[in-house]
Amino acid sequence: MQRSKVNFIVDGQWGSCGKGLIAGYLAEKHKVNVCSTNNMPNAGHTMVLEDGTKFISKILPVTAFLNTVGQRSNILIGPGAGFCLDRLFMEIERCGLDEEDVLIHPRAMVVTQEHAAAERGDSSGVSTKHIASTMQGCGTARAEKIMRGAHVELARDFDVLKGLVTNNGDEWFTLVHNILKGDKTMWLHEGSQGFSLGMNHGSHYPQCTSRECTTAREIADMGISHQKVGDVYLVIRPFPIRVGNVIEDGKEVGYSGDCYDDQEEISWADLKAQSGYPADFDLKELTTVTKRLRRCFTYSDFQVRMAAEINGATKIALNFANYLDYSIFQTSGNNIKDLPDKVRDFIAMIEDQTGLPVTLVGTGPGNNHVWDLEE
Repeated sequence: MQRSKVNFIVDGQWGSCGKGLIAGYLAEKHKVNVCSTNNMPNAGHTMVLEDGTKFISKILPVTAFLNTVGQRSNILIGPGAGFCLDRLFMEIERCGLDEEDVLIHPRAMVVTQEHAAAERGDSSGVSTKHIASTMQGCGTARAEKIMRGAHVELARDFDVLKGLVTNNGDEWFTLVHNILKGDKTMWLHEGSQGFSLGMNHGSHYPQCTSRECTTAREIADMGISHQKVGDVYLVIRPFPIRVGNVIEDGKEVGYSGDCYDDQEEISWADLKAQSGYPADFDLKELTTVTKRLRRCFTYSDFQVRMAAEINGATKIALNFANYLDYSIFQTSGNNIKDLPDKVRDFIAMIEDQTGLPVTLVGTGPGNNHVWDLEE
């Protein structure tokens, strides 16, 4: 990570690559003191501390949770964010933050139950169930902001947020750029969702989210120059996932989308068999937000190369390496020679295809389940 720059974590596939794990590890290692995000309610980043304490963030950067173990940081929520008020205050309390620790851009969106209801088709809105959307109200809130109607309410319009929101965009600009002038600033920005879910450059439309999921979009939302970008960590997994399809009364009513031409969908049972997991281990994943069974796919070289190029990645973090070889589940280390052949060969393949170093290897849910190959 680079000092006095904004370092980014972005997801190189369809999301759920474990950005929370990588964010937590990097924040602890580099003593990050500025954390930011443009999360919306369809995000769900997870941090698990060494003692097993777990925190799932949908609004704050997940690294804010390190405040509970004494690592304090300034928390910035950008104008591209959207959040539910109750959830925001719950997360602030859960992380033990004070009002002065959190700063929100005045044009961040407040997402309401009415926005979510519209996406479920409960009101006059158009349901997004057919694309297996999370139906959290994000797209509806964004569309409302874009239309600039008379009844739009942003963060600046809520009295309950007065102590957290900057007075205007000018104040935000001054604050952000004063932070970047500091020679002790260590800033980490968490991108949400996944590159392949992007509306314009993702794998499939309309099975996508309501915005782009790239470093460039995060830069634009935060109001910083590309010249202030430090390292960009592209987080990937050997077997990427898509959110599960929507099944009602035994019938598929929502399809989450296809995959790239150089990959195929596989079952969790097949993955379990080839990774060496114990017979009694129930290997499957449910999405953080919807709790649907995730769909699993083989690795796509094209997907990762495209994500690395468009996001301007400088380093790669490989999560879920234990899906390649169960023997390293929940382990850590710093010597690539100590990793199983299957994992080392996979790392070599990624580095050859992208021209980028794999610097972090995640093997489990906890901040301590990381192999740091830079040490």
